[in-house]
Amino acid sequence: MANLIIYGDIHGCYKSLKSLRKEINPKKNDIEVCVGDVITKGKDSIKVLDYLIKKDIKSVLGNHEDKLLRYLKHAQSKKKNPVILNEDEQDIASKLTPEHIEYLQNMPSFIKYKKITILHGGVLNHFDLDNLSKREMQLVLRLRYLDKNCHFISYEKENDKSVFWADIYDGNQGFIVHGHRWSKEVKTSPHAIGIDTGCVYGNKLSVVVFKKFKKDNLKKYSVEFIGD
Repeated sequence: MANLIIYGDIHGCYKSLKSLRKEINPKKNDIEVCVGDVITKGKDSIKVLDYLIKKDIKSVLGNHEDKLLRYLKHAQSKKKNPVILNEDEQDIASKLTPEHIEYLQNMPSFIKYKKITILHGGVLNHFDLDNLSKREMQLVLRLRYLDKNCHFISYEKENDKSVFWADIYDGNQGFIVHGHRWSKEVKTSPHAIGIDTGCVYGNKLSVVVFKKFKKDNLKKYSVEFIGD
């Protein structure tokens, strides 16, 4: 039976991705998925997209892909684009082919395989992933910390009283594999696992492999960041 292979935030780290994939050596029937943020920050975003497309590796939508897609959508209008790209994002946008754009546009907000759910940011316990409002969909891409009333806290606004969403998640949307909030090691919560280990910041790229799609039968792998 096939295995489910899930990669953490790649952020343009092409060499690290190739090295990690070589280490785990996926079989023909295995399913490979990324948790989003496959592009930006690292120097090889276009190479990463080409590789994912060539190897038929799926990805859910990350907040960085979402930003680029919103920019491209507004660019079709004659009005001033409200989405401002930095130099790196502008460079990526200028190099995207129709195949790249189609791949990005086909990224779903989440993917479910049996009892395993893959998304980028996080969920609140009252969310129904199959029936999200526009605001909830944005939170799925961006959620990290909550205040004492379980309200979303913007990036870098958290403090020592803030709660990480996965630590209070009750599992009602399945066992969630997520990225977005990076840590030096894979972060395990009761009903979730975070696999963004900051490769683009010089740490490492991580992956989890669920044997036969069973959430209680997983292995973790990682490679150190590979630069020039």
